[in-house]
Amino acid sequence: MPATKTTVEINGFVVRELRIRDGLSVQALAAQIGVQRPYIAKIELGHSTRVSPKVFNALLSAFSITDRRVLLSNPHGANELEATG
Repeated sequence: MPATKTTVEINGFVVRELRIRDGLSVQALAAQIGVQRPYIAKIELGHSTRVSPKVFNALLSAFSITDRRVLLSNPHGANELEATG
């Protein structure tokens, strides 16, 4: 049986654009989802590309997003092997 992924690959650029669209500072977004400001900065800069499901869901809620694919790094779920082959 395959292992269950415990983190979600996220698109930091989209997080940044949504935060700016909503007029939130990095500190305000961090406080809203319950993490430290440097963590949000790392996500937005692409230094942290995976987040816990709890943080992912908190971001969806903070931005009022109903389609989780908006924040995913690979929203269409293309198989990496297909992309290279």
